[in-house]
Amino acid sequence: MLKKANVTPHVVIDTTTPGGVLGKTTTKTHLSGLLDKLNALQEEGHLFETDQFSPDLKEVQMLSSIHFGVPHRETHCFRGYPVHGSIHQFHQKDSDYILHLDCDMIFHETLGFSWIKEGIRVMEENEDILCVLPRGGAPTKGGSLHQGTTSYKVDEKRGLYLFKNFTSRHYLIHRERFLSLLPLKPLWLSWREPIKSRLFGNGKMLCWEAMVEHALEKSDMWRADLMTEKAWSLHPGDRSEQFYQLLPEIIDSVNQNEFPEEQRGHFDLRLSDWKHFLN
Repeated sequence: MLKKANVTPHVVIDTTTPGGVLGKTTTKTHLSGLLDKLNALQEEGHLFETDQFSPDLKEVQMLSSIHFGVPHRETHCFRGYPVHGSIHQFHQKDSDYILHLDCDMIFHETLGFSWIKEGIRVMEENEDILCVLPRGGAPTKGGSLHQGTTSYKVDEKRGLYLFKNFTSRHYLIHRERFLSLLPLKPLWLSWREPIKSRLFGNGKMLCWEAMVEHALEKSDMWRADLMTEKAWSLHPGDRSEQFYQLLPEIIDSVNQNEFPEEQRGHFDLRLSDWKHFLN
């Protein structure tokens, strides 16, 4: 039986400046601009709290000791994706579940259905499920997924696609089950990087999701994507000017469960197909 609780969402803002490829190539908005937009949402009646943090070296080393077995000074992976920010959330609150959504994700949900509530139900009833996601991509008529080289199992009885793959783009995760995987094995871009880390504190770590995936593969748990057609997700990889021009129409179509046939089963948004579909 699902437990009912009053939950206040928290928007957690890591104010640490990213480095790597993401730090150099992504457009960065001044913090005040982000806070203004969040304040506007609160004034519209959206209920959430805003937390900012910029970790000091003591906190970084303390949490990295817990998560990786040894203290590190790195806060981001070699690409600029937050490592410390990814693990900080597991110690900020003692909630049973943590929901993470990258800001660029696009979701469809049928009215009256919540993939988050369904995900909690799945994890409450199945101890081998670490985290739950909606179906990746618009549903196919035969139920198959176009996952490239990523393997998965179809669990018809439980209505789940089971993966040993992990993605940090979006997930609803069981906090205590994740903590049971610790310490994760630190993974590096090359054999030289652990040495640079010990000497200078700037070794090039692989991304946090790669380290979680490594632990998930060795565990008896799974990432589970819901088989239901009532919720699915898209990830836009193409951030061209054309994408931003079409984005409002794409969002409107996804909300109405309308999409190009070529998008079925594909998690990555197929912009050229959307262009033809919307014109």
